[in-house]
Amino acid sequence: MLRKVLLLCCILYSCLVNRSMAQPAGERPVYTSKWGYLYREAGNNNDPLGVFITEAPIYLLDSTNMQYKVQVSNGDIGFIDQQPLKKFMDGKKSAGEPAKYFYRGVEGYQCPHYYVQVAELRVRKAPTTTSLAVRRASLNELLCIDYVPLYTDGWVYIGDHFHENPEYVQLKFLGSVLTYDKVLKDYLAVKGMDQEKELAQVGRLRELAWRESKNLKPALSYWKESYAAYGLENPKVDIDFELLVASRLEKYIGYEAYEKKMKTLDFYFVWQGLSLVDGEIKDAQMNQLKMQRVADIPDMPECGWEPRYFYKAPNLIVAFEENYKKKIVGTVYKLYFTDGEILVIGNERMDANYTERDFIDHFGDMVSANMIEEPHVYRMQNGDAGQFIITFKDGKLFRYECMYYC
Repeated sequence: MLRKVLLLCCILYSCLVNRSMAQPAGERPVYTSKWGYLYREAGNNNDPLGVFITEAPIYLLDSTNMQYKVQVSNGDIGFIDQQPLKKFMDGKKSAGEPAKYFYRGVEGYQCPHYYVQVAELRVRKAPTTTSLAVRRASLNELLCIDYVPLYTDGWVYIGDHFHENPEYVQLKFLGSVLTYDKVLKDYLAVKGMDQEKELAQVGRLRELAWRESKNLKPALSYWKESYAAYGLENPKVDIDFELLVASRLEKYIGYEAYEKKMKTLDFYFVWQGLSLVDGEIKDAQMNQLKMQRVADIPDMPECGWEPRYFYKAPNLIVAFEENYKKKIVGTVYKLYFTDGEILVIGNERMDANYTERDFIDHFGDMVSANMIEEPHVYRMQNGDAGQFIITFKDGKLFRYECMYYC
């Protein structure tokens, strides 16, 4: 029976025999039943290419009396010792699976994983540095791993299971989770001694501080000191502005004080001479603005809030729903500041010329921000229902959105 299964697998995957890249999108692999080594040559168990987990996805290419020729997830082709192969995964691991290669977390049942240890790591579409970069991985991002190459500069596959959206990174940029204290210690050890290492470590400090929303001012101060010491500038980072933002975030007024302050501020929009007040917008105003009524908005996230209908213009979307008094009222869902639109918060009348610095000066103690994941995007609480999201571009007000919690 096993021979019939193997023969069928060989027929299904024979098209892969001469491939040097990873598996084709959408095709289904078989799975190992225990962990083991991928060997470079048949019968030579002294020259391993890499090591694979229990239930590693593989493509069966050929077989010998004692081994199978297979392709693993990152595209490596080699030989594994014969073992029962499975058509499905059930989350098991085999005895002796080495935690050195396959750490499964403190509970022991997570996917084997590593963490990204460098800032702005490029994730590639194929296992080569010349391939397209599809995104940048986050520092400390957890990446599930099913095969670890044992040679220099090896790649690991981190994309979706059937390679419909393939993603690869090099193993040398992965490791254990980083903490701020550990990176600070490593930074201080090389400060003033090794420029390349110092700038790499201070870049990690800055990113960790923004992601954790703590240690911001000291981390950014270290960043500024190190770049200044070497007479360098980073065109992607306005460190003085980030220090300003950090100083304002540090003075966040807290939820209760925030709620009281918001009630004292008039929060509304002005467009073409009309005032649009959240929760009080009427059909008549939409008709006066000559906005188009539509049944739905493409790509609107589903968060349990289902307005009955929408009005839209090229720069504005207003969503309507029935309130508790059975009245149909609307809220500004999205607004681009391109045609004289104004957002009014208290005494601040904010249009396309309103600066990011002015916003931080006036409202920095009421917002949250992350300059790594969402640079120049600020979030303000909308009661316990959601958030107002205000985005700046090139230092000027660009977009307003509202979001409701799922």
